[in-house]
Amino acid sequence: MIERGTVKEIKDRLVTVQLELQDGCSACDNSGCKDKRQSIQAYNRDGISLQEGEYVEVEIQGSAQLSGAFWVLGMPLALFIGGYFAGRYLFPSTGEGPAALCGLAGLVLGMVMGVLIQKGKRLETFPRVVRAWKPEINTALPNTTC
Repeated sequence: MIERGTVKEIKDRLVTVQLELQDGCSACDNSGCKDKRQSIQAYNRDGISLQEGEYVEVEIQGSAQLSGAFWVLGMPLALFIGGYFAGRYLFPSTGEGPAALCGLAGLVLGMVMGVLIQKGKRLETFPRVVRAWKPEINTALPNTTC
């Protein structure tokens, strides 16, 4: 998905972009993003020469969001379930307590691993600045024919 916005701040290759309101925004009831005009951080991977106040196009990749959701949510949940069943197998006659503790240990391990993996890929998961652009200004004179 490509979004357009204005560069508000530049820190090395991280760019804060204030997104434009889209056509569908007028029909939306969420006044929070309309009032604040949502800003996001984007990664200038290609080293495009930018200045504050300049218009840019930003690509938001759905696959990066899906990958991040797996590492931060999916893997801890899977390790929780795996830890729970491992606890049931290792401690069969002790009830739910040890199995639940093993499940919680799996959950914590999964969360720590997910955060560390995402931290290592941090910049690649940010939206990417695709290009700088200049908005088209319609300078045509109004139709004055009678």
